[in-house]
Amino acid sequence: MIRFHTGLPARQEKKILAGDVVTMDGARTIVRQGRICIDGAAIVAVLKPADPLPAGFGNVEAIDTKGTIFPGLIDLHNHLTYNMLPLWNVPKKYTNRNQWRTEETSYQSDIARPASLLARHADADYTRAIIRYAECRSLFGGVTTAQGMSLSSSNGTRKLFEGLVRNVEQPLEQGWPTAGCQTLDYQREEIPTKLVPALSSGNPFFYHLSEGTDRAARQRFRDLLLDDGKWAVGKSMICIHCVGLKPRDFKVMARTAGMVWSPTSNLLLYGRTADVAAAKARGVPIALGADWSPSGCKNMLGELKIARAVSAKQGGLFSPRELVEMVTSVPAAMLGWTAHVGSIAAGLRADLLVVEGAHADPYTALIDAGETAIRAILIDGRIRVGEAGSFTAGDPLTSESFAIGGKEYHIDLVEDGDDAMGGMSLAAAVDKLAYGLEHLPELAEESAQESAHPTALMALADGPAWRLDLEMEDHGEHEALDGGHAHAHGMALAGIGLRAAAEAPVRPMELAPITAVDDAHFVERLLGNRNLPAYVRRSLQHRGFAQ
Repeated sequence: MIRFHTGLPARQEKKILAGDVVTMDGARTIVRQGRICIDGAAIVAVLKPADPLPAGFGNVEAIDTKGTIFPGLIDLHNHLTYNMLPLWNVPKKYTNRNQWRTEETSYQSDIARPASLLARHADADYTRAIIRYAECRSLFGGVTTAQGMSLSSSNGTRKLFEGLVRNVEQPLEQGWPTAGCQTLDYQREEIPTKLVPALSSGNPFFYHLSEGTDRAARQRFRDLLLDDGKWAVGKSMICIHCVGLKPRDFKVMARTAGMVWSPTSNLLLYGRTADVAAAKARGVPIALGADWSPSGCKNMLGELKIARAVSAKQGGLFSPRELVEMVTSVPAAMLGWTAHVGSIAAGLRADLLVVEGAHADPYTALIDAGETAIRAILIDGRIRVGEAGSFTAGDPLTSESFAIGGKEYHIDLVEDGDDAMGGMSLAAAVDKLAYGLEHLPELAEESAQESAHPTALMALADGPAWRLDLEMEDHGEHEALDGGHAHAHGMALAGIGLRAAAEAPVRPMELAPITAVDDAHFVERLLGNRNLPAYVRRSLQHRGFAQ
């Protein structure tokens, strides 16, 4: 457990955080020198300097954050199971995701095979280490809500991991819509039988759509036009990527809940990103997502910087406030979670991000911020990350210290109830993953020798054996892989790609630092990517990336 340095007991349920409050409410109110009153998991009041305290807070000591308080950030698109892998040295520019996913040799050797060897290893601590590392990677960028990680069991059932960061696919709260997701493309004939029923449930449904720049990528959008002339879209549908859409296509997209934009990944793989100007012109809500470590930023703080560069290239398409909306209020609305998170108001959950300093333009300050600008991150009113020293103190029995950019932080990784993580600390996770990546050839040899369970089912707890799902590889035999070929040939490519992943040679790899500020090679690789537009490179070099 972590507590603020006050005279109050560590388990005090009531807190008052003082600082500039960027509410992201409907009026986009900024309360200068405001106060947020918290009781347990909920916000009780947001006060101006002269406002009286609510009942029960008279004896609660206010914590001067010396900072600016935002809602916790929401990452609506991430494949967390892969996030222990380094940024990929992309070999060429692709026009469709199936080119790299099923046909690129280095993808199999550098991404698919390493991810499988670790995520499917019989030692359950590899699974725990991946989960711990991925969650902390998100947390250290201010994320309090994200897509989660799913696991499949030896008896054929599936579950979602219940972790520290709020999971849009398993909110664990009554009355919160629970999201569904489809990563791989539905075949056209599957749209009426699989996608349409998913959308009719009323719950948010994520669908990867038109990831690529060629005709095949756009055809995935055209597949949504049903035989009766209606479109398989609806206000529960959240579309990810949308790179291949034409400006006129966003008229249809306006009927959805919105789109998730992952500019970094799109630019690194395809040299182009979605036509967000056309999306904005049609009134399509836009949220940001970091995608995954092989072709994305470390976290949402980095993704904001890339989004700003794209916006600037288009004449300031999005204001700083609009960019911050993409990681707070807009994704909350797309999920149907505005009554709970995405803004700071009485009755909402105390999911908060505290960034150092007061700023004339707090929106720009958040976009500029690096990981070391974070002072604290709260989820349900509980400090999960806190700047060490004079600001917070950590209980050595229930918290851990971790350095980010030479700055010491306390992190609280203790979970309520059954601890499926087996007490896995971040330090232990780093050591485990570093060892596994360094010894990938040995793990590959072990995998080849296994006969009884070639997919290495793992047990996180008593009962069935569980393994992490790898969305980009699993169930590939069911995907319609066009990629410039006919559907039948695409199906054959899926099988070839899956077999190639299982047979791909691997080499020792190095675990990259978890934050951008600590990873000089990340910035070097990002700027050196052959597909990254020169204007983005200049923007990052001029403004800086990791502070």
